[in-house]
Amino acid sequence: MKNIRLIFRTVSISLVFSVVFTASCQRLTNFKIIPEKSKLLEIHVINVGQGDCFLIIAPTGKNVLIDAGNTGKGTEIVLPYLKDLGITSVDYIVATHYHSDHIGGLDEVVNGLGGSSHIVNEAFDRGGIYNSDAFRDFAIAVGDKRKTIFPGQTIDLGDEVILRCIASDGNVMSGKAYFGKEENALSVVFILSFHSFEMYFGGDSNSFVEPSLIQYARDVDVYKVSHHGSATSSTQQLLDCLKPEVSVIAVGNGNTYGHPDIGTLSKLISVNSYVYQTESGAAIPPNEKGEVSNGSFKIVTDGDSYTISGGSLIALTRFTDEKRASFKNNGLLMLGRFHLPIGFEAEGSSYFLRLLN
Repeated sequence: MKNIRLIFRTVSISLVFSVVFTASCQRLTNFKIIPEKSKLLEIHVINVGQGDCFLIIAPTGKNVLIDAGNTGKGTEIVLPYLKDLGITSVDYIVATHYHSDHIGGLDEVVNGLGGSSHIVNEAFDRGGIYNSDAFRDFAIAVGDKRKTIFPGQTIDLGDEVILRCIASDGNVMSGKAYFGKEENALSVVFILSFHSFEMYFGGDSNSFVEPSLIQYARDVDVYKVSHHGSATSSTQQLLDCLKPEVSVIAVGNGNTYGHPDIGTLSKLISVNSYVYQTESGAAIPPNEKGEVSNGSFKIVTDGDSYTISGGSLIALTRFTDEKRASFKNNGLLMLGRFHLPIGFEAEGSSYFLRLLN
């Protein structure tokens, strides 16, 4: 009973403080909290060890599979993951570039679902050809669904979920930015947006092309760290542009590449980005600066806030940059140790607190 009275007293005092805190300080005659409901976008970070695999599921139910790890991972990990979610076809596929740790499992997923007829729309890539078994298997599996994606092109998943390509095959929207043949620098790069939530996907792009991406990148909430956190990616110039609150590194234990590089981790932390890794790899972020999931995890967002959970992670919800900025005109309702963002609305002679997402 004593604890209950203490909690009630804490809530009451905090609530009164929050009401007094409002800029208008107007008298509240009738009081209620109005929750807002929103549809959800899911970004699944599928752990394929040393490689990339991401699944985007829009509120409409449309989905995009981005890469599928090395050969064998499509059958072993990605296909069962999709089937556990009840997914029997994919609306879009994006192959960010042609290294086997990104496209090696894509043919296994397509064939396991029943062939290219189970790709509803297109399988996008940078175009051209590449001399590897993984590339040939991918191209055969997707067949005539294969399409080249160009800078400026968008994939519209409905309900305001948009993927906008900002680089592909060394090109940006203003023209050719990289003239070499280094495969990582040819990666497809795009930004995912949903209301005020934004996430940057850099594939394995590196310092050869990143300077040309600055003019098309912007402040985002989440950064899918390019090239598994290598020393040759995530330049300070790019990070200063992205300003990500969260960075996601797909990496494998025991990899021989030194991923992620400790210097890259330090740069991410220097821009106040909290780092999530699928596995420990060659280095891990220091305590209170990041976590290792030791498995797959997901990001779920209503467009104003996003929750990251799964694996061994501690589930945590954050607000988007734009939503946090709006708090300057509203306030925080403090319920014990919980801080809830609130807005204030007038209705006749009554004033209401709206719980912001």
